[in-house]
Amino acid sequence: MRVTGLAVAAAGLEKTRSLWNHPLPVSTQSAAETEIASRARKAIAATLAVYLLFGLFGLHPWLRAVRGLLLVAAFYFLPMWMLRDQPRVQARYEVGPDSPIPEWRWRGLKVAGIACLVIFPPFVLGFWWFYSQVCNGDLSVLAPVTYLEGLTPWAGGLETYLAKLCRTHDGGLWPEHIRVPATWTAYYGLGWLYELAIGLFAVAMAEEVFHRGYLMSALEDRWPPKHRIFGVPFGLAAVISSLMFAGGHLLAMAQVGRLATFFPALVFAWLWRRSGSLWAPALFHTAANALMDVLLSTTFPVR
Repeated sequence: MRVTGLAVAAAGLEKTRSLWNHPLPVSTQSAAETEIASRARKAIAATLAVYLLFGLFGLHPWLRAVRGLLLVAAFYFLPMWMLRDQPRVQARYEVGPDSPIPEWRWRGLKVAGIACLVIFPPFVLGFWWFYSQVCNGDLSVLAPVTYLEGLTPWAGGLETYLAKLCRTHDGGLWPEHIRVPATWTAYYGLGWLYELAIGLFAVAMAEEVFHRGYLMSALEDRWPPKHRIFGVPFGLAAVISSLMFAGGHLLAMAQVGRLATFFPALVFAWLWRRSGSLWAPALFHTAANALMDVLLSTTFPVR
């Protein structure tokens, strides 16, 4: 036993001497950190490039007609292309490698459904209360937003938009009837299926694949979350990706109020990490957009 112990100790000493005389090259950890930082920079650059091209395409009549389709294609396929040599990363981000549509998970539906039950009721009440104030001339609730807008070239745009919107508001808190958008009753009453399909696959899922699956995940590798919100790791990456998401919406409509999409983006980010599936934020995103369509049709009926 003693001889064996001495032999092991001697071998360990020899190994230590060998490592000391022949130091290892750059550590694997350093190489991985460099790759992570590079991936985050490329994700930010890709996002800015997509937004810039989308804005520029709006300046040309022909390109303006197809820029929406090109944007959806970029959201789905650009992440796969950017990570084409990293199939494991693609799978972890749910942006490939076999399909731009994430693999279906029932947990995504479950988490999205619970979120709808918790968030939608107070949101609906808040929506009706907000427009009952605004449409009766009380814009004090919007003072911070209108002040910021006054510092931009779009000063007065929000007030003009609200004045136009409120023309059909009845002035009360509660609407008389629940109305659905006219497009929902088209195609012999099946238009709502078409609208939901477009809302899910051409809007919500495309945006979630790009902004949460690709951008947020790449930034989260670079800046791992240091805090938890309701048990879910949440940090700088979610905030930055949500800010860029809101900035992208500003390009579609030059109105400071569009930056409010920052807040639902935080919810989408939380759902992504809570469920581990992009289907959760995509389904919630779709339901939220559909709810907004119903609220607008109900609160501001077409006369």
